[in-house]
Amino acid sequence: MDYRQLLADRAVRQEFLDRADELTAEAQGLRAPSGFERLEGGPVTVQLGDAVESMLEGRWSGEDPALEAIVQRFTRPVYLVSNATVTMPSDDFASSQIIADRLGRACGNLAGVIPSVGRIELRNHRLTWVGTGWLIAPDVVVTNRHVAEEFGRRHARGFAFRKGQGGTPVHAFLDCRREYRQAEESRFRVEEVLWIEPEDSVDAALVRISPSNEVGEPTPPPIPLMTPAELANTRIGAWVAVIGYPAYDSRCDPDDQRRIFDGIYNVKRLAPGQVTGLFSDKVLHHDATTLGGNSGSLVVGLDTGRAVALHYGGVGGERNYAIQAPVITQMLEQHASIKANGVHG
Repeated sequence: MDYRQLLADRAVRQEFLDRADELTAEAQGLRAPSGFERLEGGPVTVQLGDAVESMLEGRWSGEDPALEAIVQRFTRPVYLVSNATVTMPSDDFASSQIIADRLGRACGNLAGVIPSVGRIELRNHRLTWVGTGWLIAPDVVVTNRHVAEEFGRRHARGFAFRKGQGGTPVHAFLDCRREYRQAEESRFRVEEVLWIEPEDSVDAALVRISPSNEVGEPTPPPIPLMTPAELANTRIGAWVAVIGYPAYDSRCDPDDQRRIFDGIYNVKRLAPGQVTGLFSDKVLHHDATTLGGNSGSLVVGLDTGRAVALHYGGVGGERNYAIQAPVITQMLEQHASIKANGVHG
């Protein structure tokens, strides 16, 4: 984990230091909040100020796992989503008020995009769901290639649905709810696989969904995509949010997952973070907290409410990868015959 980036925001860093006593008590188990009782490494043995200085200078070598855990949880929290609004974590671990206030100021932008992100669910398949997708046109959803390939495949005349259990076609749906402790569903059937990028290209795909869900409700509004000019003005350090459906990931440390996600998976989540790099003209790096089910998640700018990128993966403890929005715009125009600027205004 690049702690220099996690602590780069001066306001969040100062808040972390100002609340040193409270956070140290957390790590020492004096309050023993849910999920942190079994922190390895014992008491915090390094003064927080010295530790932060060491992290910022790149000298930190992981000598205190308890401190690392609270830095990650405090600076890159993961929020639950309920009724299309962001809610606080379910335990009483100290949360950054600076980040919460930043999300509060962006609540209007977030409320406009949260309903348009959904979980991709399958029938006649060994898996019940495979990732995240979001609307970029009234009936077009973008997701990752490795997600779409679970139910779609290239065909001589385009693309077709794969055969599933019993030889019947796999059916895919986009459920735009699937929120924590919310029984309501809003499932839109995937009617057509429009495009799956080849292996030597970006990890993206387009599908067309039905114009209404199973109870007749229309699709949520499409999420506007950043233009090349807008993306060029998105600087390193810009705050974003990743909206999607993190799932328990056997490749990641189970204790870390439990601490950060409170043992709650497979439901809609919002994870704030920052842009950490722009690679060529296609890939963007960010440091929001994600897991496997986040494949296909929306990366949205907090200040704009516009899609910055499509999340597709990451390297644990280093960085996350996402496809820049203008690349998605080109796909939409080429393979769905839709002019993105005309759709989004």
